[in-house]
Amino acid sequence: MRRCDFAGCKRKEILGTAHPRQKVTNFQRFKLLFGPYQMPRCRLGKKLFCEIRGWVPVKRISNGRIPWPLTIVGRNRAFIICGDLAKALRRESNIAICHHWGVTPQTVTVWRKALDVPVATEGTSRLFRLTAERMPAEVRARAIKAANTPEANAKKKVWLGKRRPPKFIEALRKANTGRRLSIEIRRKMSEAHKRRGTWPPTAGRPWTKREVAMLGTAPDEEIARRIKRTVIAVMGWRQRLKIRKYNSRGRGFERS
Repeated sequence: MRRCDFAGCKRKEILGTAHPRQKVTNFQRFKLLFGPYQMPRCRLGKKLFCEIRGWVPVKRISNGRIPWPLTIVGRNRAFIICGDLAKALRRESNIAICHHWGVTPQTVTVWRKALDVPVATEGTSRLFRLTAERMPAEVRARAIKAANTPEANAKKKVWLGKRRPPKFIEALRKANTGRRLSIEIRRKMSEAHKRRGTWPPTAGRPWTKREVAMLGTAPDEEIARRIKRTVIAVMGWRQRLKIRKYNSRGRGFERS
């Protein structure tokens, strides 16, 4: 039985009726909206500027529908992200780039992340409008009910509380190490942490109201000994809050 696109439910058994779907031809699916795109002028052995790796030599030419210069990274061939390919990554749909350049969707995703390209480009949005399906409220209710049956919950409990396999954790670590997050993603993460009241581990132990109230009431060395912090931490936090040094004259801030 074919699976439904929504919540992994069976189309006929759970939803009862098939979803209305507009038939999309291959021409519409693989269409390049902002083409035509051409390979940059280059020679084997000469260098091109890649927006991901910098200046790299041209070693091969790909055999896709749109031929493109390749370089060697380690023992593997890699596309040189420049010219029209960089423009297409920022505007065209994932599946259209895969079709014309002869690469996998995962490769296009890696390129877009390296270039800080958002998930929904103009080409992707157009393709979604052609093929998008809207789930009625009653169909959604049946799907949620089917996903919370005793049999479904029993399957969920099998993995509840179990650690992920070490290989999976290592793969996640390698995939996220050194990955640059866009400004928008960092802003959303910051807002989420502020709502939860979390504190970044690199910032150390958060300051309590009792500790802040003690600043300036005694020498920094004495305060640091009482609250079990370093003198530098006490001095820096006191100066940041514009609190005068204990028994000071004039301005009241120590000079570093």
